[in-house]
Amino acid sequence: MMRILYFYKFCILGGVTTQLANRLKFLRHHSEVHFAFLEDYGGASAFDGYEHVRILGTVEEIKSYMEVYDFDVIITIDTYELYEALGPVQEGKVIIHEVHTTYSEPLQKLAATKDSLPFHYVITPSAYMKDYLDGIGIAGAYHINNCLDTDLFRYEAGIEQEPATILWVGKLDDHKNWSSYLNIAGKLNAKMPELQFMLVGGYTAPDEIKKQLIVKVEQQGIKYFKWIPKVDYDEMHRYYSSVTQNGGLYISTTTNESFGMTVLEAMACRCPVVVPRVGALPELLDGPLSVSLYESGNEEECVDRLSALLEQNSLREGLKSLGEQKARTTYSIEQVGKEYMELLERFREERLILK
Repeated sequence: MMRILYFYKFCILGGVTTQLANRLKFLRHHSEVHFAFLEDYGGASAFDGYEHVRILGTVEEIKSYMEVYDFDVIITIDTYELYEALGPVQEGKVIIHEVHTTYSEPLQKLAATKDSLPFHYVITPSAYMKDYLDGIGIAGAYHINNCLDTDLFRYEAGIEQEPATILWVGKLDDHKNWSSYLNIAGKLNAKMPELQFMLVGGYTAPDEIKKQLIVKVEQQGIKYFKWIPKVDYDEMHRYYSSVTQNGGLYISTTTNESFGMTVLEAMACRCPVVVPRVGALPELLDGPLSVSLYESGNEEECVDRLSALLEQNSLREGLKSLGEQKARTTYSIEQVGKEYMELLERFREERLILK
């Protein structure tokens, strides 16, 4: 049985940690999987008590752990500290660098040091990121989609019927562009005063940013606004489902995405989306689903797109079904896990041949 080590800097709920927990649900039936993190922010609960989750805060701890378990495949995700502990790579082992970030600093670092770092393969979660890496001199990366827990993220009908809600989910940072969401909410509120607006996220934001959020909501004159700083991951499907039921929409104002998990989560819960044409998002919303895309930064176009979908029931119903179908087939844990495991097995065979 193949023994795999994943290494990532932050053990934090959401993002990469959630993706690793999703992968575990498939990989644990085909391999022995270990997860190591440099810094603990309470994310281990995503793994439901799984025994092979460790916080390894020093180079010596990392080195010792790898010596004890003698891994066949070692995968670092946007984290360079692993290489300090790795030393000379034994023949036959597979070293993979996974790229999930879109931030230029770590990507430029990877491009500058790729010839001296001991990885054999690069994996990334979208065709967009594969092309981006090609463009900065990291050729030949492999694209494997992120996967979604479709047992958890499914439409769940509720009892309460509320007015239509425009939902935004994310961190209160410049990358997710929360300020643009409130600009759009203000414009849409002026056209449709009975709409409700909900923002989920921002629990870890600095107090100054939280104050800016409250001030901006008042400045925009948004009539019905609810801010929920923190929601447990296994409760999020209820928020998406509630928006689906009340005839609302999910909106993103992100400046870039290497994949777009929250968009996919919404789609799996039959919640129609309106998102910018940036990064990997057009890959999630191809064909008839592309009606959900607007040009990044064009807030007027976004408002028009939201208005049209709110008013056109037949179009919204069609998008519900198409989005759900794509999320449940292309991005399920079973489908993506099978493709991912096949790629790891292929890599291992290649390294053994070269041994």
